[in-house]
Amino acid sequence: MIIESDFLNLDTTYQGVDIDALRDFAAKRLPENFDKLRTQLLRGEFYNATEDRHVSHCLNRSIHNVVTAGNGKNRFCTIVRELRAGKWLGATGKPIKDVVNIGVGGSDLGPMMGSFALKEFADDNSLHHLSVHFVSSMDGGQLYAVLPIVDPETTLFIIASKSFGTIDTLANVDTVRKWIESTLTQEQWLSRHVIGVSANNQAMTDFGIPPAQQLSFAESVGGRFSLWSAIGLPIALTIGSNQFGRMLDGAKAMDEHFANAPLEQNIPMQMALLGVYNREVREINNLAVLPYDGRLRYLPNYLQQLDMESNGKQCDFEGNAIDYPTGPIIWGGFGPNGQHAFFQHLHQGYDKFCADFVAVLKRAAPDFEPAVQEGLAEQQRLAVANCLAHRRLMWFGAENGEARNHYIGNHPSNLLFVDELTPQSFGALIAAYEHKVFTQGVIWNLNSFDQPGVEKGKKLAQEVLKVLDGQSATEFDASTDAIVKRLK
Repeated sequence: MIIESDFLNLDTTYQGVDIDALRDFAAKRLPENFDKLRTQLLRGEFYNATEDRHVSHCLNRSIHNVVTAGNGKNRFCTIVRELRAGKWLGATGKPIKDVVNIGVGGSDLGPMMGSFALKEFADDNSLHHLSVHFVSSMDGGQLYAVLPIVDPETTLFIIASKSFGTIDTLANVDTVRKWIESTLTQEQWLSRHVIGVSANNQAMTDFGIPPAQQLSFAESVGGRFSLWSAIGLPIALTIGSNQFGRMLDGAKAMDEHFANAPLEQNIPMQMALLGVYNREVREINNLAVLPYDGRLRYLPNYLQQLDMESNGKQCDFEGNAIDYPTGPIIWGGFGPNGQHAFFQHLHQGYDKFCADFVAVLKRAAPDFEPAVQEGLAEQQRLAVANCLAHRRLMWFGAENGEARNHYIGNHPSNLLFVDELTPQSFGALIAAYEHKVFTQGVIWNLNSFDQPGVEKGKKLAQEVLKVLDGQSATEFDASTDAIVKRLK
């Protein structure tokens, strides 16, 4: 069955669950108050009990909300306009040419995915070339690659952290502060080469970032749901405020679709219910995300955090232990490359899996000569052909009597597809996955908006770091203690 919406389409044919069976399953698994909870989410009124705040990321599907949240001024668009026009000058009077976004998790994955996917849609009103880079790893590996190709005098750093206290991010920032010392003073660097993006204004001020270079977003916006907020600044710097607004429009259209479409035509609800069916009835514990367009190659990475951090839980919304399976393992990769890597196991291995194929049917290339345009269009058709073929083989299988040519089949999959990738269709795609995750969390009675496992891991890391720094004599276990001893 194919479901169409304004900017996104879904084919569930190879799930092997007809609409009557899905209706019966929904009647059993959707809570009676689902409509109320869905309305609360879309209005910014859904309550995150663990963190004692409401969930408001859907309210950011408006350029007005993005640029005014927390500071009341149109700073977002002003910053974007000045940087993209080459009018933002560094402390020594040179225009900024490079922007480095330092963040981790939701402050990195969403902005990086969106910037990469949509860069060809940049507004043509900027004659100034601005390169946007991303740094997230606490080990400094990404800084090691970026710093040699940028100039302290012409580089601006975005420090993106909801709390403005994330140790991974601040470790990278501390190294950057050392790197600029031979060229700029700390005062110069802070005055013209740093923008802070956070829900913690006081921490940005204490750090020394001028108020005009602070962008805020609400505490009620979870990090993995924050690319629609000021955290999306790198996307806007890549494509311009107008195109960023179109991305928000696509997400808002999916919000309206999720709110109003009946079950039979509701893309996020179908994705959610079929996912729960595969997890509970078919006992499939993993979902492969397989985009067949190079611009979406970071989608699996992004969805790992969105889904697994939200619904990888062992307690219910009230904090009680549960004894039933919840969110699946999310993995995957760029489909054309995966065909030459892990698809062999998918076709002939013994493990069960389900998959989301993501396809872009056509691609315009107006900036190229006609012959090149046709070449790129043919390559897009080649990608779509491979997507459809592998999806068919995973569902129908094949048999010709020889074991080496036996293909198991019966692996359920969705096909999410758009006619062309645009900021609107991209926004709709990401919002659809957000609403799928929310619906599954409601079905499993989870709080999809906290992350206690992540927080516990951070605390344990601090205990180990204290030992490494000689501030504690705590002993752990034989293996950990041996490595600590070797490091010291």
